[in-house]
Amino acid sequence: MATSCIRACDVAHDLTRAGHPDSTRGTAWRPGHRATQASPRTVRCWHDGPDEQAHLHQYAARLQARGYTVTLERRKGRRPALRVTHP
Repeated sequence: MATSCIRACDVAHDLTRAGHPDSTRGTAWRPGHRATQASPRTVRCWHDGPDEQAHLHQYAARLQARGYTVTLERRKGRRPALRVTHP
């Protein structure tokens, strides 16, 4: 099944609108989500700060409710992240 293009800024916006802070916005660092463009059809999302797993589960639930396909990735030697696509 092919996926459609999505943008990291749209994923970040959806999370921010749901009340999750963005760790990349503002004048000082704060805990929150960070979304990056992995490819035209994939966004990766991390939580910067404490309680990483709990926040990733909350982000996944919110994004799935918005129609995204979300997979938790645990790549060897890297922090866990969400792989987000849009069917």
